[in-house]
Amino acid sequence: MRALEPIKYILLFLLLCNIPAYSLVYFGPGLGATTSVLSSLLLIIYFALAKPKHKPPLPFIIFGLMFFCFSSFNYSEVDTTNFFIKEFSRFMIVAFCSATLLYHSKTSDFFFILLIGALSIICNAILFPEANAEHNLVIGRFSGFFLNPNYAGSACLIGFALSYRINSRYIMLAGQFLFTFAGILTLSRTFVIVWLLINLIAIYKSRKNLMAPLIGVGVLLVVFTMTDTKIFASNRFSALESFFGDGPVETETLKEDSRTDTWAMYYDMITDKPLFGHGFMKLQKHTSELPGVHNTYLLVIGEGGIVPFLILIGIYFYLLIKSYNHFGSHPELLYIILIVMLSMTTSHTYFFIYNNILFSIYVFIMIKKLKAMPSLISD
Repeated sequence: MRALEPIKYILLFLLLCNIPAYSLVYFGPGLGATTSVLSSLLLIIYFALAKPKHKPPLPFIIFGLMFFCFSSFNYSEVDTTNFFIKEFSRFMIVAFCSATLLYHSKTSDFFFILLIGALSIICNAILFPEANAEHNLVIGRFSGFFLNPNYAGSACLIGFALSYRINSRYIMLAGQFLFTFAGILTLSRTFVIVWLLINLIAIYKSRKNLMAPLIGVGVLLVVFTMTDTKIFASNRFSALESFFGDGPVETETLKEDSRTDTWAMYYDMITDKPLFGHGFMKLQKHTSELPGVHNTYLLVIGEGGIVPFLILIGIYFYLLIKSYNHFGSHPELLYIILIVMLSMTTSHTYFFIYNNILFSIYVFIMIKKLKAMPSLISD
């Protein structure tokens, strides 16, 4: 297994830090395609050579098969059939092969890989703030390797959640500071809300976790006093400041570009074909009329119909209940699944960017481990 350690870390970096998509945007289609193929190929190699193997997560495989099967019924873009086959193959490789990779990975592995991602966000904001405009990314909100600030915020939240399993208190606190700092730089409303939620739950579990909110205060002081605020999107940044100032909170900015308004554009479309959906990519595309659904749950029922939607709901209801049952010994499992489920309400990249499915499978594996040998779980 030691011979496979380099492959494991390369894979975790490629997959969890969104390197194929980052390479495509920053270095062109050649390197983007190379890193994409490399990640799939290395995943297959790792699955074939690693011992002991772990059983593939059957619920996720069934879900993937059902979604792509049903969404193919109304897939009318014949000229991009190769694209459909390619994305189906990549997703199923992840769903089938990743369990073995995750089974042999430690919490600390995920923590440090995501920490690299968080540092890329900080570098993006402090050293290369102009890179976003140069590559047609969101201006004034920073995302590093993750490209999308909301996706970057979710990755920072998962890293923050995993910090509670790090044995060294100094590394844990340093990680919490960096993940919080990087998350604030994304100016993601979801990040702020979920970060506060995790901290409230963590403090409820143990008063020892009171240090994390103090870290958050320290991060805000750094951002407000030591960072060049001109690099930020002015409306988002002023709304963030209003949370902690003496004046009223800028609720209008917080409501701006509300996801609920975006979702409402698709309700009639979804109810028009609830059984088999409208076909692959029909709700994901950004057009002049529609902005993309920005909701994984609506995406699944809108493109694949009711069957994959019910399977998806069943999977995450199971993970939520079981992770809650293990909250006393492994609180990070509940934090992770809450982050993933909330992230899925604001994104439609589940089948292209794999953090959500990878960490869902990780929670699934951990639940199975705890059931089979609770006394042997260690990191």
